[in-house]
Amino acid sequence: MAITKGGKISWEELSRLIRFLPTSDVDLVIGPKLGEDAAVIRLKDGFLVVHSDPITTAFWRIGWYAVHVAANDIAVRGVKPRYFLPVVLLPPRTGAREVEEIFRDMGEAAREVSGVVIGGHTEVTPYLERPIISMTAIGYSTGRFVSTSGARPGDYLVIVGRVGGEGASVVAWDFEEELAERGVDRTLIGEAKNFLREISVVKTALSIAPYVDSMHDATEGGVIQAIREVSVASGVNVHVDLDMIRVDVAVREISKAMGLDPLKLLSSGCIVAAVPPSKLGVLEETLRGLNQVYSVAGRVGDFADKPVVELREKGSVIGVVDRDVVDEIYKLFG
Repeated sequence: MAITKGGKISWEELSRLIRFLPTSDVDLVIGPKLGEDAAVIRLKDGFLVVHSDPITTAFWRIGWYAVHVAANDIAVRGVKPRYFLPVVLLPPRTGAREVEEIFRDMGEAAREVSGVVIGGHTEVTPYLERPIISMTAIGYSTGRFVSTSGARPGDYLVIVGRVGGEGASVVAWDFEEELAERGVDRTLIGEAKNFLREISVVKTALSIAPYVDSMHDATEGGVIQAIREVSVASGVNVHVDLDMIRVDVAVREISKAMGLDPLKLLSSGCIVAAVPPSKLGVLEETLRGLNQVYSVAGRVGDFADKPVVELREKGSVIGVVDRDVVDEIYKLFG
């Protein structure tokens, strides 16, 4: 029996598998744990922050995309991403121009975040149908870092950036004609294509890090999965007001046309943060100064042994999330 229909393996299954691996070390501050974006390793005078991420469902400028997705997971630690190691897997008969484009795009993205490529691996891999890049990003801090597990009862839940924008953009690139046939205006499709250009959260995450208890990059499974991961990692219930979550018109229309839930759709470029009441005002002021879209969409509840995410609409509870969310994008990829 398959362990998943697509996307990440469930945390329950993954935690069982992780038991086969050595994961304890006196200097490992944060290791494998649901919701934690990057490992944190204690060094003599600071912390090394490391994260790896594969890009498997996007094709547009995959090299540029891979750098920024990995960089985001370092930045939401409140740490500047600095070093990158790409593993580039290419389908047989990939053209030289296509490979060069991937490397040019990786270089462009690394320069945009002032990063350096320090190694990696490239190969032609049998049976692949499209390029895959697994990117490792590394940062270093001598001060505070932010964890997903830092949310505390009473914190406000703040969603920063475009919800579902990454997924809508992938759909716009890969299913443009089908969207048009289903009645989505081509202007909206073109607008959505550009959302991938806005997936970096590095500047925003580093700017708001001093004001948050927890910060998490909403990637696979969208904002709902990101909120669940904050909930489970922190051991707290979370109450979400769905009416308060802003969804872009293009994201909403594309999702509707393809039968997808935008709140459970790839959302790189979107941050879920838990913010103490005393710092909400300065955080909002900072976000306005960055011209950044955001929603104050809920509160962190009590500590719990089995935490859940409670979803509300129009003041009523409409559901509870107590298990991992499979990203909606996989409905379109079989």
